[in-house]
Amino acid sequence: MNAAFARGSASTGGSRPLGASPPLVFRTGSKRFSGSVRNGNHNSSALLQEDSQAGTARPATRLRVSPAASPPGVGVAGEAQRGSSGSHRSRAGRKGAGGGRARRGQGVGRAGAGPASSSLDKTPASLQRTTGSFSGRELPARGSGRAESATRPGGGAGRGGERRPRWPRRQRRCSPESGPKRGAAAQFPAPLPVRRPMAAAGRLWLLYLSVGLLPRLGTAFNLDTREDNVIEKTGDSGSLFGFSLAMHWQLQPEDKRLLLVGAPRAVALPLQKANRTGGLYSCDITSRGPCTRIEFDNDADPSSESKEDQWMGVTVQSQGPGGKVVTCAHRYEKRQHVNTKQESRDIFGRCYVLSQNLRIEDDMDGGDWSFCDGRLRGHEKFGSCQQGVAATFTKDFHYIAFGAPGTYNWKGIVRVEQKNNTFFDMNIFEDGPYEVGGETDHDESLVPVPANSYLGFSLDSGKGIVSKDEITFVSGAPRANHSGAVVLLKRDLKSAHLLPEHIFDGEGLASSFGYDVAVVDLNKDGWQDIVIGAPQYFDRSGEVGGAAYVYINQQGRWNNVKPIRLNGTKDSMFGIAVKNIGDINQDGYPDIAVGAPYDGKGKVFIYHGSANGINTKPTQVLEGKSPFFGYSIAGNMDLDRNSYPDVAVGSLSDSVTIFRSRPVINIQQTITVTPNRIDLRQKTLCGAPSGICLKVKACFEYTAKPTGYNPSITIVGTLEAEKERRKSGLSSRVQFRNQGSEPKYSQELTLNRQKQKACMEETLWLQENIRDKLRPIPITASVEIQEPSTRRRVNSLPEVLPILNSNEPKFVHTDVHFLKEGCGDDNICNSNLKLEYKFCTREGNQDKFSYLPIHKGVPELVLKDQKDIALEITVTNSPSNPKNPTKDGDDAHEAKLIATFPDTLTYSAYRELRAFPEKQLSCVANQNGSQADCELGNPFKRNSSVTFYLILSTTEVTFDTTDLDINLKLETTSNQDNLASITATAKVVIELLLSVSGVAKPSQVYFGGTVVGEQAMKSEEDVGSLIEYEFRVINLGKPLKNLGTATLNIQWPKEISNGKWLLYLVKVESKGLEKITCEPQGEINFLKLTEAHNSRRKREIAERQTDDGRKFSLFSERKYQTLNCSVNVNCVNIKCPLRGLDSKASVVLRSRLWNSTFLEEYSKMNYLDILVRASIDVIAATENIKLPNAGTQVRVTVFPSKTVAQHSGVPWWIILVAILAGILMLGLLVFLLWKCGFFKRNKKDHYDATYHKAEIHAQPSDKERLTSDA
Repeated sequence: MNAAFARGSASTGGSRPLGASPPLVFRTGSKRFSGSVRNGNHNSSALLQEDSQAGTARPATRLRVSPAASPPGVGVAGEAQRGSSGSHRSRAGRKGAGGGRARRGQGVGRAGAGPASSSLDKTPASLQRTTGSFSGRELPARGSGRAESATRPGGGAGRGGERRPRWPRRQRRCSPESGPKRGAAAQFPAPLPVRRPMAAAGRLWLLYLSVGLLPRLGTAFNLDTREDNVIEKTGDSGSLFGFSLAMHWQLQPEDKRLLLVGAPRAVALPLQKANRTGGLYSCDITSRGPCTRIEFDNDADPSSESKEDQWMGVTVQSQGPGGKVVTCAHRYEKRQHVNTKQESRDIFGRCYVLSQNLRIEDDMDGGDWSFCDGRLRGHEKFGSCQQGVAATFTKDFHYIAFGAPGTYNWKGIVRVEQKNNTFFDMNIFEDGPYEVGGETDHDESLVPVPANSYLGFSLDSGKGIVSKDEITFVSGAPRANHSGAVVLLKRDLKSAHLLPEHIFDGEGLASSFGYDVAVVDLNKDGWQDIVIGAPQYFDRSGEVGGAAYVYINQQGRWNNVKPIRLNGTKDSMFGIAVKNIGDINQDGYPDIAVGAPYDGKGKVFIYHGSANGINTKPTQVLEGKSPFFGYSIAGNMDLDRNSYPDVAVGSLSDSVTIFRSRPVINIQQTITVTPNRIDLRQKTLCGAPSGICLKVKACFEYTAKPTGYNPSITIVGTLEAEKERRKSGLSSRVQFRNQGSEPKYSQELTLNRQKQKACMEETLWLQENIRDKLRPIPITASVEIQEPSTRRRVNSLPEVLPILNSNEPKFVHTDVHFLKEGCGDDNICNSNLKLEYKFCTREGNQDKFSYLPIHKGVPELVLKDQKDIALEITVTNSPSNPKNPTKDGDDAHEAKLIATFPDTLTYSAYRELRAFPEKQLSCVANQNGSQADCELGNPFKRNSSVTFYLILSTTEVTFDTTDLDINLKLETTSNQDNLASITATAKVVIELLLSVSGVAKPSQVYFGGTVVGEQAMKSEEDVGSLIEYEFRVINLGKPLKNLGTATLNIQWPKEISNGKWLLYLVKVESKGLEKITCEPQGEINFLKLTEAHNSRRKREIAERQTDDGRKFSLFSERKYQTLNCSVNVNCVNIKCPLRGLDSKASVVLRSRLWNSTFLEEYSKMNYLDILVRASIDVIAATENIKLPNAGTQVRVTVFPSKTVAQHSGVPWWIILVAILAGILMLGLLVFLLWKCGFFKRNKKDHYDATYHKAEIHAQPSDKERLTSDA
């Protein structure tokens, strides 16, 4: 059968629309499989497998079919031929062609010949009894003997053991959208799967007998759950008694309050010529006897109809007090050409309307409410319309509405007809009918939902939904767009169409949104609100299984309404029934009930309406012991005549439970104490013995609705003192007279009627030598209703006792204070408490505190490794104006400081700087350390001052913590108006303890040899000397996992200012990090030179580190230069992310000194220094993370080799020119001196002068001398 929609099945009993998927038993080749279709969020797993011999079903393992394979449509295994459906009568002036309602009693069909049309299955899979097998079109059918076959899902059932006739192949056509395909069981439709706790109704009945029926209470308010007040009604086994419910008020011929119960699997009446047809029962709750079956539809014409498994009673609704009743059989079947090859079957469904006395009284009554009969057949039109899945009356008694979800390929429609005894009913005025798609147009394009949506599955109506004056019809389409929808429909008087006004869409895939709907004005604003059930809504994260959506009406505007979602527990099917149950507690706001039949044995949740719409916490939870309790609900009528609406709950266990509402009373309580203050200096004589005493008086009175409700109520009043103090283990400071040491007194009182007061009085004595004189003495008065030992019966029912309003306080409370000292002459204490605070750090575990630094006016806590901080608090109580000391500054009684800490701080201890003379300061924290109450003194004297420290643990301060906000509030019982809360705020800064150091290996290198061009270099060894820079990063603080990302930035001296290479970066490696990737990668081994082997590099470093023996004279001129990024070198910023940095890591940069550049540019230098700088940056996850300056620089000294130094002397010609220039200058100097007379002497002896003359002048030769002499 098709479990998508039908309220029943040929093979099993069922219930409200569950749409469970049936067990699948199918063949693929020679193999047999068993399983189920899984759709949406729930799984209905078949527990059947095919017996290879007998074709019977037996328990087996589960087989789940992917939900993606299940189309949204309803399977159609066979389509009846189109044609006339037999005789019917059209009502004059009201029905168009093909639109008449078929007359009841169209003949009797052959028992066992099931329908061949769609079945909108509303049967839970847990109750489907299936035997036999199918392949392709053949599906399991009901029966206990041989395997039976049906031609489409949900087809009718034959009698047990009878083989269903196989129809001609041409008549067993399958819908390409929804029909199951041969050998493709995954395409079998299963739109609304549910859990299957049991495999057969027989087992369910045994469980029903074993567990009983009485419900138990989850949480209690005014629905009476006591066993003697709960009314149980049961039906025949397997009849699904309780599948649908309605409360009916009959006014004529006598006043009766009845519960109507649908049993769609009830045994057929004698003349119906069928096995099970379903029926409707009337239950009188004042009678202990069973419910009475209402007899109607007691005939059949097998030549034109079949009532086998028609599911009469699948829905039932009452029009209201003195109104009519409608009940439907949505699987009612019309037949043509019975027992011929042209036989056809159409599941039209039909409804019966009964008068208020539950009989067919006038022409408007009866079963001719079948608008699909006589129209175009086939599942594309009306052949599977299944009218009556839902039906309702409008609250103004004027219209009746039907849902036909199988129409137009299971798009579904809603039809509205006029229904009351007015001129309209007598055809004097025409009013309708109204239909989605039109009664005569039959335009399926006007249906506002796609195929397989099941519009008309649920129905309700009311005025004040969109317009205050117009009726709006609310209909659910639980499979629209794979999640469900609810459509608001309005009447179009001109076209007689029902047109959509608004559509609510479901939010969860396969959630069955719109499974049930209820219209109710929850906040009593005059606009109707809407409640929508989605029993298969699922939220894995929240363990949610089922939901009910509450839409609060915004004066007829729905576009921006955000629903309130009430959630059920996992797999509970919460929301399968949502009902307006009336104002059960008489608080002025209607209430709703939500069923969850799979929450344990089943539960019903009661939610109260309120001025804000709805209380989202259930005020009462009803629990059942019978399986599937809560599957149907009825309410909003007073059955037991106590002015409070009652609630009936049905289950799928052939039982109904009626819960009677208890009257709700509100008790007003007052308490007075004389004297109202305790003066310890005066003792009052209250009789023997003498001492300090108090007179305590409590009075009670009650009110209720209605005002005429005035029963005599016995209550027990209780006076109790210092209840909380005694709970904490402290002894009481007071006691009642003649009550021993326990300060508790109770007395029974009688309240004869509403607003009649009754009082109790007792004396309270103060104990001697009490130590706690600071806190007041609390006294409470409470009340409870005393139930009588015997109860009278009212209307043949046990009397329902009233209950206290759960929304009212259960007790009243007053505090008796001690008379305060240290106050003014008027005995009024006007204190002047002032508070100042400062944040401090604490040095280790010592009580040494230092103030936090202030940054931009806010204390700044640099969080390193300290475990706690301190808050210095100074409280003073001095007059605000020294010139007027009597104005304030009086003793502050019960002075205390309440400090509330954020989640990141926890109270640890307190330290007092300057103690009170009486040592009155004490601080006590709550259990989790989030608040500390510090008693400052009782009293805190005038001109007192105290300074103390609250020590707070910082272990919960995380990297995300940016601020610390501590709320400080001073309190006192003295008068002081300016005691506002103060927020002490400090900014949290997390300081990262990162450092970096560097070293170069070797620290001294040499250049020499010959100049080699860049193009000629093939290996890194051709570049020059090897230099390895190693930068070590050490983290002494918190790990960097969540703080941010640290990056090592290296200012790499790539080239000199003219563009020649300086240091050539060959490779970057790391230790203690994840695989490192530095940017820009193009700067690493730019020329793609061959790297040297590791052993050779080590040998190079060792050779370079040895001294070449070069010596410099102390008197020789030393030429050197420093090469750094800020002066004469072009640098590249190498960024190396330090991923995975824990406590320490290192980054090694292997480089080569570009030998040719130094030969060309720096050969004349004695040495050069190359500086490489490195620093750490952190990209912090939050703004409060700081990194101190973390940087370093590494120096490498470069020397020319010996060969370069020898070839770097002065050229010879320069030396020669210098020598000649020197001689010339010397001669010039001598000449100048001579000219200046430098060589002349003023005092010379003769000898010296002659001597000089002889030496200077040339001596004559002998010849000359002889000539001269001659």
